[in-house]
Amino acid sequence: MRPYVWVVTALALTGGLCGPGPSALAQDASNPEQLKKLYDDALAQLKAAQDRKNELATQNEQLAAKLAALQKEVDGLRTEMVELKRRDAEAAENSFYLRSYHAAWQSFIERYPDLKAKWKRFLESDILSAEAEMPELAEPELKLSTSEVKPE
Repeated sequence: MRPYVWVVTALALTGGLCGPGPSALAQDASNPEQLKKLYDDALAQLKAAQDRKNELATQNEQLAAKLAALQKEVDGLRTEMVELKRRDAEAAENSFYLRSYHAAWQSFIERYPDLKAKWKRFLESDILSAEAEMPELAEPELKLSTSEVKPE
């Protein structure tokens, strides 16, 4: 810090020498109080600049910490988004499977009207009550052969 003070003082003195002329030089040399005031002002300005530099460095560190925290949050949200997309794809796959299975069941049940009536009766009954007996869906006489099923 001391070299800065000497530089500022030298600049202040040089400015006084080059600026107004020889008469001003005589006045500056005869007035040490004015030089002391210029020195103190330069010292105060240097101190203020150093304080501001330290303040800006502190703010920079705080902003860097906030940036790191926000980056972690973004990374977490990105990971969560990838997981949600995976779950969405899995749910779409399961939904497709269930819809195709239901369509196949509907196609099957339409071919056998007696089984369809039993199935409707089963769905309409109170399955959860303790007194209800489960309707029998299987028919021993039901003959399924490969010739009845049409290849698609």
